[in-house]
Amino acid sequence: MLQTIPDNKFDLHLGPVLDPYHEMRATRGLSWQDLYICAGNRTYMVGSQNGGFPDFGHHVKLEMGGLWLHPIKLLDGFWLHIGDREAGAASNGSTAMWLTESDSFHNYPFYNEHRYRLEPLELEVVRRQFCPDDAEGIIVTYILRDLSGRSRSLDLNMLARTDLSPVWFSEGKDIVDGMDEGRIDKEAGLFLAKDERNPWHFVLGADRKSSRGKVGREMFGPHWTSGKGISGSLVYEKVSIPAGGSETIHFYMAGSNRSEQDALQTFANLRDNREQLWEAKRCRYEEIAKRTVLDIPDKHVQKVFDWVKFHNDWFVREVPDVGRGMGAGHPEYPWWFGCDNSYTLLGLLSVGGLEMAQETLSLILKASEEANGNGRIIHELSTSGLVANPGNTQETAHFIQCAWEVFKWTGDIDFLKRMYPAVKKGLSWLLEDMDPDGDLLPEGYGIIEIEGLNVELIDSAVYTWSALLAGANMAELFGEEEARANYGQLATRLGDKINRDLWIDKEGLYADAMAPAGKIASRIDIYIERAQNFGALDAVRDLEAIKAELSGLDPASERPWLFKNWVINTPMETGLAPREQAVRALDRMATDEFTGPWGTYLSGMYRDQMMTISTGVQAVAEARYDRMNESLRMIRLIASTFNKRLPGSISEMSPDYGCFVQAWTNYGMTWPLMTFMFGIKPDAYRQSLTLRPRFPDDWNDMSAKQVQLGLGERANTLDIEVSRSGDGDVYRFELQQPGWSVNVELPQPADDAFVVTLDGEPVTTAVREGSIAVAIANAGKHELRVSRTG
Repeated sequence: MLQTIPDNKFDLHLGPVLDPYHEMRATRGLSWQDLYICAGNRTYMVGSQNGGFPDFGHHVKLEMGGLWLHPIKLLDGFWLHIGDREAGAASNGSTAMWLTESDSFHNYPFYNEHRYRLEPLELEVVRRQFCPDDAEGIIVTYILRDLSGRSRSLDLNMLARTDLSPVWFSEGKDIVDGMDEGRIDKEAGLFLAKDERNPWHFVLGADRKSSRGKVGREMFGPHWTSGKGISGSLVYEKVSIPAGGSETIHFYMAGSNRSEQDALQTFANLRDNREQLWEAKRCRYEEIAKRTVLDIPDKHVQKVFDWVKFHNDWFVREVPDVGRGMGAGHPEYPWWFGCDNSYTLLGLLSVGGLEMAQETLSLILKASEEANGNGRIIHELSTSGLVANPGNTQETAHFIQCAWEVFKWTGDIDFLKRMYPAVKKGLSWLLEDMDPDGDLLPEGYGIIEIEGLNVELIDSAVYTWSALLAGANMAELFGEEEARANYGQLATRLGDKINRDLWIDKEGLYADAMAPAGKIASRIDIYIERAQNFGALDAVRDLEAIKAELSGLDPASERPWLFKNWVINTPMETGLAPREQAVRALDRMATDEFTGPWGTYLSGMYRDQMMTISTGVQAVAEARYDRMNESLRMIRLIASTFNKRLPGSISEMSPDYGCFVQAWTNYGMTWPLMTFMFGIKPDAYRQSLTLRPRFPDDWNDMSAKQVQLGLGERANTLDIEVSRSGDGDVYRFELQQPGWSVNVELPQPADDAFVVTLDGEPVTTAVREGSIAVAIANAGKHELRVSRTG
């Protein structure tokens, strides 16, 4: 296997913290659909793991790959042609070839490599690329090593194909893509291109001056690409490689959606500060790795957990004049979503993403206010700055719940003050505009859009309940007693209604929807026909049963309906379900009816598609009721899909399709582990922390260190270690900053015969609901022991 080639001009240094993170796969014969990302907050590049740049995509048809600088695309791709100046020198007489299909692909936390073994040219080549932070460009490095044992003189031809074009949903700004134009600056040795209608620019050059170059619209490298681009090639003659040695050439690709001067300045920054830019990004990724460092018995889950921390950074999308926040999924959904982020940001909180969670919610709120203005939270915001979907009902409630959790972790009261007016408007929108019959169940699409059933859905109802609780807590904090009482009363009424009217006792499950029989009857034959065409016999059977129930029902009568979509887990995910109902539902959800080989089915009727978010919600729901063995099973199912498509990543659709990396996957990997297993629940504003550790049965020694709590003057860092044995359990924890109180809730031993000591001294405890409660004021470094005496 070709190893990384030492480079005395640019010593690749990851350091001991990042060195362990390297995933790879052989790529000969690999499908072009096996994609990867070279991630950056301003630019990113998507291509094939085999080294190619295929046309693909449906948002911007055939254009979702290549090099992007949102809100525009820069390149379809680039290709290097290598020629040996000694004609016939190689054993088979071949003297020149394009780098096309690589032998292997290697993924690292913030860069990637394609490795080639070119037998005809007796060369090994590594292509390495990384996108520096805050830079509108990419650095691509080729390392060429001689295998012939003789000195070499090579001609290199770098060809780049531009496609300067707008992001999806830009037509609302009357943006029209023009043909690209290009030229060669011979004196500077650069290829420059621009869009004929817009101030979009691209610059390509290297760490040395090119010998010559040319431009052509019909000039292509190894394969053709679609679009209105133009190609430019730069030739570098007589590149010397010593016998058995190597030579490195760095290419700099820069762009701008403002001016050529800006693109040239970026080019110069990349060229002149290559090492510093690398080191800055390396150090920042070290800091990501050093936050929330787990040591748990399941080393595969631990490894995937660590990679998910890096994935979070791959989604940071920053666009001048629009905003900065977490995108959703690569390659098709790199922009911002309301629904996705209400899951994603919770997964981000416990691994150090407090500021990014706030930034993302602020961006979503700003776009929602501009597009709607009535408290409704948007679904989708393009990097063009335009809202593509004003928002489903569930998203407003989910946003409010998420904002409260973000506040609890950050303690930033100014952030909450900015959120609160929209929270009040959002609750009014949900319970007035979207609840015309006044039954507290908002109408409108939720996460699962059941076509034609724009009715009262379980997820919208459950998240509205959670949003009302959040609203009550916010109102109390701001001294609005009337609002607190109103929201609290409404939450109680809504919770009771969900648990009474949407619970189907004969099924032991919550319903998907509350709807009039006539509305279901108007769609049921369409659903049955689709299931038949799909060959989903289980779905046909279930739908036929619903049709039979419809006969004799008053079309106007409302009742709950079960379509077995994964969102029926939301009452357990949020803790709304009473324990008896929750356990019945979770037991059934864990069976083959709802859980497949890679996770929770999107539909228990169809039983075909699985997704990390449906499995993640199941993991959270199980953990919510202290079913940690069952929760770990779901976490492991998510982790089992690691490396199935992209080395170092998890696909959106399980096991290996859809987006090759998806932001909300972190919800199932981090939230149940950190908030329920390690039991970390901060109230940073009050400088208070609840620790309620509960672990799977076969986990005995585990720790989580450098967990960030709070921002600004309320910032703190937590380390927690747990050791369990037959004689008792030891809990060690440390808060680095003074002034916080800690309430520890430890599991009560089954035989009720135990002694608790705090820092070696007996301590007074309270026992309630199966927990031993210990309160510590002004906590620092402590050890709690629960010793069994029976």
